[in-house]
This record gives sequence, C-alpha cells and structure tokens, in this order.
Amino acid sequence: MRRSTRNAAKAANINIPSPNTKRKRTSVSSDLNTANKRTRRTTGDATDKSTSTTRVDPAIITTLSDSLADPTETKDRRLADKKWQAWSAHGTSSPFPEFSHPTPHECTIAHRVLKEMHQDAVDAEYKDPDLPETIPHVLDAIIVAILSQATGWSNAKRAMHNMRDVYGSVFAYDAIQEGGLEKLQETLRPGGLHVRKGKLIWGVLEQMQERHGKWDLDYLFEKTDDEAMQELMRYKGMGPKSAFVVLGWCLKRNPFTVDTHVYRIAGLWGWRPQDANRELTQKHLDAVVPGDLKLHLHFLLIQHGRTCPVCRGGSKSREKCVAKEKMDMLG
Repeated sequence: MRRSTRNAAKAANINIPSPNTKRKRTSVSSDLNTANKRTRRTTGDATDKSTSTTRVDPAIITTLSDSLADPTETKDRRLADKKWQAWSAHGTSSPFPEFSHPTPHECTIAHRVLKEMHQDAVDAEYKDPDLPETIPHVLDAIIVAILSQATGWSNAKRAMHNMRDVYGSVFAYDAIQEGGLEKLQETLRPGGLHVRKGKLIWGVLEQMQERHGKWDLDYLFEKTDDEAMQELMRYKGMGPKSAFVVLGWCLKRNPFTVDTHVYRIAGLWGWRPQDANRELTQKHLDAVVPGDLKLHLHFLLIQHGRTCPVCRGGSKSREKCVAKEKMDMLG
C-alpha cells in the first residue's frame, strides 16, 4: 500500500492493517462505514453538542476505496473515465474550429454523387433481418457492434449465424456464459478476429453482471446523448466509434460514425486535418455533417472506401477519384 494512502488514513483515524497482516476480507462499503463510525467516536461529546458534524475528507475516502477495491476493477474504471474525458473535451463542437471542410454544401454534393454510384450495393448488403437499425435492445446492439468491428457486415453476419446454431440466439447470454470463453471464441471463428472479439463480449457480459445483475441497458433510452455515451464507453471494447454505432442503431440518435474507410476518405478528400486521429475526426465530422445526411452518408462512404480503386485501403493509384472529380465539377 502506498505511504500516502496510509498517512491520509492515519489523519482520519482510520486503521489500515499492514500488507503482511492477515484479516478477514470485507467489502469496501463495510470498511468505509467503519471508518465513518470511528471518526464520529473521536469527536466525543462535542459532536452531540455541536450543530456541525465531523466528516471524513472525500479525498481520503476515494483513496481508501481505491486501495481496498479490486485492482482490475479500479483500472477498468480509470480507463473508462480517461476515455470519456478525452472524448468529452470538445463537447458537441468541432475540435478544429478553424478547419472549414466539409461544408454542408460539400456534404450534400458528396451524398448525391455517392448515392448514384453505390446505393444499389448498400441496399443489397443491408437488406436482411439482422439490419443493425432494427435491434431494439441496447445490450444486443453492443454485442453486434463488437462483432462488426474491423470487418465487413457480411463477416459479422457469419459470426451471428454461427451463434444461432450453437446457442439458439445471438443474444442467449446465459447460455454463452455457461458455455465458457473458449466455446464462444470458437463459435465466432467464421466472422474473423474470434479470439479478440470473444474476449470483448465475455468482458461486457461480466461487467453487466457486476454492475447491473441483469441483461438490460434499456434505461439509456431515457438518457441524454452525453449520458448514454459515457455509460456505453464504460464497457470493454466500446470506444467512441462503437458507442456511436449503438447510439445511432439502437437509441435512434443521429451521430456520424467514422470507421477506417470513412477516416481514410476524409483524409484523401480534405475533410479533416492530415494529422487528426480517428476519434477527433469523428468529433469534427459529427459536428459539421448535416444531421439528415449522417447515417446514409456514413454507409455510402464505407461502400466507396471498399470499392474505389483510388480510395480503398492500400491503394497506390495516382489517379483522381471519380467521385471526387464529379463532386468538384458540381462544386
């Protein structure tokens, strides 16, 4: 235990055993209640005769709580807080207020051009009963968002199909936990990245049990966008991109999600500063893309990023993107 923690506790008359002392394990809340009782006793009759009450410094309580809590739980909480602080630093405004692209007009032109080029392909890919926009429950949307990370929707559907064969449903959470992590990972193999995604889904289910004791996050429908984002980002594997996916698919808010294709195209088309990372690019585009275009333009850009000889990943083409040429002409 750190010396600062012991000194802080000593100042509040809180007895903390040394690391080598054996003691019966108690809950954090029990230890904090005991600490408060001991503090009240040290005030003697003065506490009874005075209108003021001696309280333990909140900073000491926080320090004691962290020192007694499970190290993994404390680490997870701090990581979630760090993710949220980084994300919320710019509120709903662009982190690049001096960067003027894309304008609403440029977004409208891009939507028109890409719709002519890719609408049929987008309709074909997303025309199925597993369409993300039809997922009614928040936890279910989190699982599907994880399955769709770093892959195409067709691969995500392969993993979902296999989950139905093995568990009876993609969302049979009790059966998934009873089967164990290795079984889950093997079930996800057809969708790719099965080891990583299995660990993430397993971690989310463990967090759900610890934090809520039931498979239900639908109370987020009643929360603001920021409140929902903060809660979603507390779960393992849920960064701003995946949280935005759930926000749009299930909670029916209207965010603009930036995946690897959208991020790459934004750089090629001058829609972001060249040194902007993906999270800041998402903040920027969410702030400047017109709300009525966000969801549809997102899907069109993904399709374009997969198929355009110039804009797709790893392309070494020096030609000009056909879509960008048309956009510049329509200016």
